[in-house]
Amino acid sequence: MTLQHPEFLWALLALPLLWWLSRPPQPRRQLLTAHLQQWQLAMRALRRRPPRGSWLRFLLLAVALAAASLAAAGPMLAAAPGPDRLVVLLDGSASMAAVRDGRSAFDRATAAIRARLREVPDHVEVTLLRCGGDLRRRHGAAARAASDLGAPSGPLAVDLIELAASLQDERTVVWTVTDGQGQERLPSEGALSVFGASGDNAAIAGVRVRDAWPLPELEVAVDVVVHAAVARPATLVAAGAIDGGELRRPLTWRSGQLETVRLPLQRSAAGGELRLQVELDGDVQAVDDARVVRLPPLPAPRIAVLADAEAGPFAAVAAQALADEVRGEVVAPATGGEVGLLLVDGGVVAIEPGAVRAMTFGARLGEQDQPELWPSPQQVDWAREHVVTRGLDLSELRVARAWRGLLPDGEPLLWADDDGVRRPLCVLVDGPAGASLHFAFRLQDANLPLLAAFPQLLRRGFVRSYGEAAEALVDSAPLPAGEQDLRLAARAADRPLPRFGGAARSLSRWCVAAGLLALALRAFVR
Repeated sequence: MTLQHPEFLWALLALPLLWWLSRPPQPRRQLLTAHLQQWQLAMRALRRRPPRGSWLRFLLLAVALAAASLAAAGPMLAAAPGPDRLVVLLDGSASMAAVRDGRSAFDRATAAIRARLREVPDHVEVTLLRCGGDLRRRHGAAARAASDLGAPSGPLAVDLIELAASLQDERTVVWTVTDGQGQERLPSEGALSVFGASGDNAAIAGVRVRDAWPLPELEVAVDVVVHAAVARPATLVAAGAIDGGELRRPLTWRSGQLETVRLPLQRSAAGGELRLQVELDGDVQAVDDARVVRLPPLPAPRIAVLADAEAGPFAAVAAQALADEVRGEVVAPATGGEVGLLLVDGGVVAIEPGAVRAMTFGARLGEQDQPELWPSPQQVDWAREHVVTRGLDLSELRVARAWRGLLPDGEPLLWADDDGVRRPLCVLVDGPAGASLHFAFRLQDANLPLLAAFPQLLRRGFVRSYGEAAEALVDSAPLPAGEQDLRLAARAADRPLPRFGGAARSLSRWCVAAGLLALALRAFVR
């Protein structure tokens, strides 16, 4: 037994004072009388006796004082040997979502933790660590209730063997609760419970997006893997922010072989979420079956056409064809009106190069001086490695006339020989919000609208004018292989929790009870 506050035992020094106070009062004087016998008979009749000391009453009072002093000193019985702390390491990785008999491994694990912790003595300090996905720590009552642990997700973020070894000591017991997925070995320290749910599982292992924004074309490459005992048919489904509602691609793989499926899609103008999901009968783990790609919306531009009186129909036809492809519309030009792309064929237009998304053909820009006529440019060539003209065949391009000094400063894409000097026929001007493309000739003064490359040139000029879009975002990273193949779990025999040490017990209440009992008995002693 130990005392928490031994200084209170100094109260026992009051025992001599109590003995002195408990002595009966002495008579002040003595008288001799001949009636002693009559006085004694009267005292007997009244059942009274002369005052005298009682050793028993003093002993009971001394016991009460000693009990009170000892209770204040805090007597404690030493705890029984054994651990008094418990740390539960709960595997919360994605594979714990695998379902067997209608319940996931995570649900069965948390139910077992709650049931076992109800049997753990109250004096044991309990801490619960969720060790997968988003890490969480619960302590005390929250740990015993295993509350607010979320759903299993993501990879196992820690090494359970190393963590269990670092926490285990003579006062602490570590209890590891896992399915063994993604682990070569399981902890050898402390208690262990394994909740597996092996079975067939299909997973999307990776997603790559090739986005042609601001055009609606979209190519999604999906890496799919099926882990099953035999070859199983499966279906890849794409739905959401695409035209046509839902695309289903039936597929069959051998177990464990990665297959890449390329899906050419047409995105919806509003953008949004494109959901990719693989369907497999008997799939025990749904958390890795689906991925979400967030697509930025298309600009869906308003395309305006400005053409002078001598211009032909080429600009209007090109604008309509481009609007149909990019899901925009052709609008009439209006002063101050907002447009997504401006097509100008000849004449004069008051725009600043690079500040407005535009494609101009033989047009003067604002207060520009009258340019000099350039008849029949020869030896036309183009930038074969530029993103706008790469792969285009412009060898048949013929220009009847162009104008010198018409183009602003920019990056040359087309040029021709002018008395031994290479003079640009088309330049690209970059600006903070986009780009503009400028040609030194009108459409009716060249055979460009008749070339097979013209639609591509128009399309690429439109794309370049909008610059780069916000990147299509895939919702999460793929899971490790160990979280997908549910047949590769580490195995080990379960180990139960050991017996915990008993709590140190206080004897103060018993000391108080003994003191009260002594005082109660003293009331009946004369």
